[in-house]
Amino acid sequence: MAKRKYRVAGGCQCCMTCRYECPVGAISLIEDVSAQIDPEKCLGCGSCFDACQPGAIEPYEEEEA
Repeated sequence: MAKRKYRVAGGCQCCMTCRYECPVGAISLIEDVSAQIDPEKCLGCGSCFDACQPGAIEPYEEEEA
């Protein structure tokens, strides 16, 4: 069964609104260039997706082992 996760696809403006909305701290800033979502920590709740004004975060399906 697939599990929904989120990733930064492009267009990140480093506002970090997504980071503040993430309930588990799965989002970090990479070299002041882009946010990055740790797939191991991501719950798939969508808080970051909803908060991202530039639309830089997209959902994807992760296959469970």
